[in-house]
Amino acid sequence: MPAITHTPGGSPGEPSGSSAVADAARAAELTAASAGWRSLRLTLAQLADLELLLLGAFGPAPGYPEETLRDGLRLPALLVPDEAGAGLGPGDPVALRDRDGAMIAALRVGLVHRSGEADAGDLPSGMIRLVGRIEGVRLPRHPDYPGLRPRPAELRAELLARGWLTPGGRAPWAVWADSLLHTADVARLRALTRQGKRCVVLAPVGGTDPADPRHHLRVRALHAALDALEEPVRPTEATLVGEALAAEATRPAALGRVTPPAPMTPLARGPRPTGSQPAHVLLVLVPVVPSPELAAPREPGITATPLRGAAPNGEPGEADRIAELATLRAHLAEFYGLGGSLTGPALGAPERAELTALLAAGRPIPAELTPPAVAAELARAYPPRYARGFVALFTGPSGPGSTLARLLVIRLLERGDRHVTLLDGGALDDGAGTPLSAGLGSSRADHEIDTDWIGFVAAEVAAAGGTVVCASITPSASVRARVRARVEATGAGFVLVHVSAPPDVREARDRERLDGEAPAGPPPEPAGGAGPYEEPTDAEVTVDISRLSSEEAVEAVLTYLHAEGWLLP
Repeated sequence: MPAITHTPGGSPGEPSGSSAVADAARAAELTAASAGWRSLRLTLAQLADLELLLLGAFGPAPGYPEETLRDGLRLPALLVPDEAGAGLGPGDPVALRDRDGAMIAALRVGLVHRSGEADAGDLPSGMIRLVGRIEGVRLPRHPDYPGLRPRPAELRAELLARGWLTPGGRAPWAVWADSLLHTADVARLRALTRQGKRCVVLAPVGGTDPADPRHHLRVRALHAALDALEEPVRPTEATLVGEALAAEATRPAALGRVTPPAPMTPLARGPRPTGSQPAHVLLVLVPVVPSPELAAPREPGITATPLRGAAPNGEPGEADRIAELATLRAHLAEFYGLGGSLTGPALGAPERAELTALLAAGRPIPAELTPPAVAAELARAYPPRYARGFVALFTGPSGPGSTLARLLVIRLLERGDRHVTLLDGGALDDGAGTPLSAGLGSSRADHEIDTDWIGFVAAEVAAAGGTVVCASITPSASVRARVRARVEATGAGFVLVHVSAPPDVREARDRERLDGEAPAGPPPEPAGGAGPYEEPTDAEVTVDISRLSSEEAVEAVLTYLHAEGWLLP
């Protein structure tokens, strides 16, 4: 089935079906005037909110409102750091730009709320909230999957062309896919389509970097799941018909309406071209930020469209949060011309941790959990741990940490089955003897910059399958957590090694002092001049060098790597 016809985007003054985007002459006028304005570069998530505003999802006169909650519908808010909005006041024009600097819209500031003020509400510390009307110059650019990104009017035209929208008939269902679609989700879709219902799978991709491999894995996996609709029905799927009917009853518009079954077009055979569509359902990428709450599998008894009341995990405020998300999704589904709105995975969908454990061990994912084609995509992206990259970060006293890191590199190279890179704080240079950390001192802020840089490089190398051993004091627990998150987001492993020892042992074993390169004096503090060292509470391995030799400490790290599957026996 061909891709949905899509008008190329990203040009100033483009016709968009919304009065929020100016015509070419006005767009050129705003762009020229913006040379003398303040500019704000929006995050990818903020650009997604802005795109919805410009499309008219929240009304024909878009802007960032004073009241962000309207009849249970949470409206977009523009929050920026204090320094970015310093000096802004009512009446000021602001150019809203993407990360490449292209102007997307003009904001006329109406109000400025600053954290700590009486009317700021729960605004985070160090942030301000801008209120005002916006005028669009262009819609944000999307170089990836243009055939899967129809605007609302284009989607409605496609639904009419397919015969899915008929006078007095039931509009197609919106099935939100905040993560992947697994076997239970496919069964739910099949149950709906066998009842004659048409379905549009809305995949939130707002805030997603088109250069992120995980984004493309997700789109491929969604296509693979929808292809599974033509496979034979599993016996257990019959029980899911009741869930689909019960979910429909949660939507008031569904009451009293019956749509007779309609014949389905056979699925196209053979590989699908990039951006093309299956026949039973449509897959549409929408500028909505994915929700972790709506991606999490639900306990039995939780309705597909959560209502106000008990939360799945009983967390305070979680029920209202999920209710807000469901209200927003139902609103956006209607904006795209759709009827019922299903949010959250189907009952029986697997937990992320369950799939992660199977992939890490190199075990096959059963078809009862996810369709084989989806499992194949996941296995290709996430091979067993012994075939993935990982980062081992030594934190603690600088001298012993560096010594142990270097010894671990030697032991790994002796094995000969991994490509190993050493990133050793201040010892890094550009090959000409100039430290890559040149200009950085020993302050806490400089340590954080150095660790962030090491973490970025380590994550990139590990994402490509390499092994990275790092030695860095990293006194801040939050910075270590940031590095861990960056590495694990790529699918690589992260092993934090805490090098622990009392000050007198640190002095005796400090490599720099033994080489005579450090000044005489009292033993150094663990964090140098960076302030107090925050002891790790999440280290995978802790080695006490007052009791272990260097060889014994490194052997403890190797034992952990073997036990967790990062190294083959």
